[in-house]
Order: sequence, then C-alpha cells, then structure tokens
Amino acid sequence: MKLIKFIVFAGIFLFLGCSSKPVPVVPHYNEPEVDFTYNTKNNTDSTNYIVFHSKITGSYSHLEWSLAGESLQQDTTFTYYFPKKGDYTVSLSLFLSDGSSLTTSKQITISSDDPNYTPNKLIWSDEFNGTSLNTSNWNYDLGSSGWGNNELENYTDQNALVNNGFLSIVAKLVGPGQSVGDYTSSRINTSGKKEFLYGIVEVKAKLPGGRGTWPAFWMLGSDIGQVGWPACGELDIMENVGYDPTWVQGSIHTPSSYGNTVNNGRIQVTDCDSAYHIYGMTWTPSKIKFWVDDPSNAYYTYSPAVKDASNWPFNKPCFIILNLAIGGNWGGAQGVDDSVFPQTYKIDYVRVYSYQ
Repeated sequence: MKLIKFIVFAGIFLFLGCSSKPVPVVPHYNEPEVDFTYNTKNNTDSTNYIVFHSKITGSYSHLEWSLAGESLQQDTTFTYYFPKKGDYTVSLSLFLSDGSSLTTSKQITISSDDPNYTPNKLIWSDEFNGTSLNTSNWNYDLGSSGWGNNELENYTDQNALVNNGFLSIVAKLVGPGQSVGDYTSSRINTSGKKEFLYGIVEVKAKLPGGRGTWPAFWMLGSDIGQVGWPACGELDIMENVGYDPTWVQGSIHTPSSYGNTVNNGRIQVTDCDSAYHIYGMTWTPSKIKFWVDDPSNAYYTYSPAVKDASNWPFNKPCFIILNLAIGGNWGGAQGVDDSVFPQTYKIDYVRVYSYQ
C-alpha cells in the first residue's frame, strides 16, 4: 500500500515537474505595420479638402495611396480634394524590399458637394492683350550659352513682341550664320511667378517653319535650383523641328530617362506652320497625357505602374517655358537654312485649368 502511494505521488510530481510551459511569442519589432488617419482641412474656400496622415512602423521601399480611382505616389502626409459628395474607399499600400506589400483601406464620406466647384476651372491665363510682355507673369532667359543643347541663338528681351492679342517670338539672323550668336530669339518662363501642380496646361499657337527652327512649350520642376535637372522633372508639352515640319512631339524627362528619353510620343499636324492649334497636357496625380486640339484624344500617356523619385518627380509644382531655339542637337540635326529668317512662333494664349 505504501508502495502504491509512493508511485502515485512520484507520478504526480513527475507530471507537474515535466509539464510543458507556454512558449512566449517573441514580437518581430522590425516587421512593418501600416495604418493611416485623416481629417478635414480648415479651408475657407471649401470643406472638401481631406488631409491624410500615414502611420507606418518598420522599413519599406515606397508607399502608394489609392483613392477616387487614382493610384498616387505621394508623401506620408498629403491633402486631397473631393469636389463631389459620396463614399470613397481610400487605401494605403506599403511596398517592401522583398517585393511583398501590405495594404490597409478605409471608407470616408464626403457629406456635400463643394458649392464653389467648377469642373476644369480656368485658374490662370495670359491672353497677350497688352502692348508688351506682362512681367508679372513672365521672366526672360537671356544669353547664348547653348542652353545644354548646343543651340546657336542668343536669347534677348527684344524678340518677344506683344500686339493685337498675340505674342510673337521672332528668330532673326543677325550675323554671318551657322555660329553661336548669329541668331537672336526669346525664351520666357513663369518661374517664381506662376507655378502649377496638376491641371490642363495648353497653348494655342502657330509654329514657325524652316530647317533649323525648334519651337517649344514646356515645363520644369520649380525645385530645379535645389535638386538640379533631371531630378526636377521636365514636361515637354509641344516641340517641333523645322526639318520634320508636320510632326509635333511630347516628351517626359526624369532621372530614369532623360535627354534622348524613351518616354515620348508624336502626332502629325500637317498645317502646324500655317494654322493655329491647341497643344495641351492633362496632368493628374496618376498620369500625364499629351494631346492636340482635343483633350479626350491623347496621343501619348505616361503613367508608371510604380511611381518613385526616379520616374515620377511630378507631385510638385512646375513652371511654364516658351521659346524658339535655333539649331542645337535636335533642331539643328540637319543644319540651319539661313534663307528662312526671320521666323515667328506666334502664340494666341496660354491657359491653365484645374484638373478636377
């Protein structure tokens, strides 16, 4: 009997002494986590601006917001405008270095339409109705530095003429020809005066003709002074070279592709040197489209699937440039015909509309 009690006691002791304890779960402190919050922006013009704030822990490659039908490469905090009432699903995705991703989504409700909302509202224009260039809008670029393209013109403030509702940028032969400084022209920009983030940007113009001419309507990132080119980004809304007179081109320059960029498209405009056409760009947080005369009929669309600083430096303001170059790497690829001068790049207007 004593033996039986001893065996029972010993068994209980062994059972209690050898029973497994729960293994504590060691938290993976470096595993990323993603969440976000949002609040209404205090804006006197509208209550339809929402500020989004990401809440991220751990390391990641890049993030992407998705809302109102657009995928946006944005910062950890940004403001978005919802002009129309409704329920919107907002998602924040975190992309990791191993190729995986984490996503969280929330639904927000916009309770009312913005009463001040006008689709594609005109937000700025220059109709060139005065008798001289409006220097509240424009600056002159001056000189004969070649402008990074081995151009031949000397840009002055005397070759941009405003009269009868038009801006005329006139290129003239002032020397023997074929050398830097033998031609004068003008290049103007809105840097520091009129800068824009997203929208429809357009010029109505009649282009010059003749081998060696190179008119352009384009934009540069306003932070070019801080980050340089091409990190600032460049949007070439319209370019034409005189030796290929019936074609115009739109191009995108970024750190991932610049100079002879692969990101471009072109369209034939057979009368571009004898008739006025509207050369435009539609720029949203997710894509850029180039078109002629009809915004709904884009001939080139740029929208990288994954947007980062190397291929999408276009979530910040840009300024506008108008110029008529002579010669250069592209414009002068087949030489300059001195018999065609003077030549005029004639602009009816430049307009910018809101993109929503």
